Order: sequence, then C-alpha cells, then structure tokens
Amino acid sequence: MKTYLSLSGFDTTQILSLIVKYGIEKGDNIVLIRPEVENDERAQRTIEAVQDLSKQIDSDITVKIHRVNHLDFESMVLDLTDLIRSAEGKVIANISGGPREIFLPFSIACLVCSDDISITTNFSDVDRTLREVQLPAIRCEIDQKLKTVLKDIIENGPTLVSEVAGRLNVSESTASRQINKLVELSAVEAKVDGKKKEVKGTLTGKLLVGD
Repeated sequence: MKTYLSLSGFDTTQILSLIVKYGIEKGDNIVLIRPEVENDERAQRTIEAVQDLSKQIDSDITVKIHRVNHLDFESMVLDLTDLIRSAEGKVIANISGGPREIFLPFSIACLVCSDDISITTNFSDVDRTLREVQLPAIRCEIDQKLKTVLKDIIENGPTLVSEVAGRLNVSESTASRQINKLVELSAVEAKVDGKKKEVKGTLTGKLLVGD
C-alpha cells in the first residue's frame, strides 16, 4: 500500500509522473494538498483529472483533498506534519508545485518527518523531470525530562516558571534549568518581568513534542 502526498497546482504532470514512476494499485491513496478556501477553476480541473484517472485504474484508489489554512504559517506546518505522520503504508512525498504559500510549510513538514517518508521527489520546471531527493536529518532530540517540561509549557503557556514547577512537582530551580535548555534550543520563548519569568512554546517546541 502506498500513500502519495503532493502539492496540487494547475498542472497534472507532476502527479502523473509520480504514478507512472512508482505505480498505483487497488488500496493506494493520493492526497492532494490545497488551500482551505479557493475558487480557482484551473485547480479544480486538475483535481478532477486526477480523480478521473484513478477511477479508470481502480475504483478502490482513494483521492483525498487536504485543505490547509494558507493564512496561518504555523498551523500549516503543524497540520502537514500530522498529515505525514498519519499517512498509511509507503509514503511518497512530492515537494514541488502548488501554491507558494503552502510550498515552504510542506517542505518544513517533510524535513521534520523525514523518517516517516519512504521517497521524496521534486519535479523540475526547467527540464520537466521528476527526481528523487534525499532529505537531510535536521531535527534535534531532547530527553524525556525536557520533553515533559516542554509539553507542560505548550499545553499551559504562556505560563510562569513557578507554575511549571508546581504542576510537575519539581523545584523552581530545576524547572528553570530545564527551561533555559529549551530556550537555547529555540523550543521555548522566555520573557522576564521583574522577578517573574513567563514562558511559552514556539513552533520548534511544538514540533519536538509531536515526536
């Protein structure tokens, strides 16, 4: 079983190239990524062409349209990360085409979830050729203690260091040391107000907790 994940624009060539190169059969999934709200007839024609082709091959091939909020960068990254992690079977991700607003968030999501993707491709607009690309491993790892603190901050933030310590039943100095490490990793943002330090999770932190 395979799941194709691809940005979808006005040209079916990229998606057809994927199917020709890696094959498609009963039970496979095609997920086309598009903006949440749109009224572009060219994009709709592309979607319909892919749907018609899949039906001709096998009625049990599923074509889904995954809509993202193109106005919210952070939500797109998190949404597309969840999409990749929940994909079934052999995951083939195509990082090319589609709206520019979605291209970067999808690329970031693929980098974060590189271990969950079997094959990553890119379609060249220069020579109209589909090529496989090797994604670099760029994620940092955090231990379980840091992840527990980070998860608490994300679920309750903005929050004070003293409040984190209270919820996790640790000393304030211990919580502060762990939070300082998270700040160094850009997983948490801290704001000092007098003797109080308020912290909240960043997009990096939310991605780390999602592991």
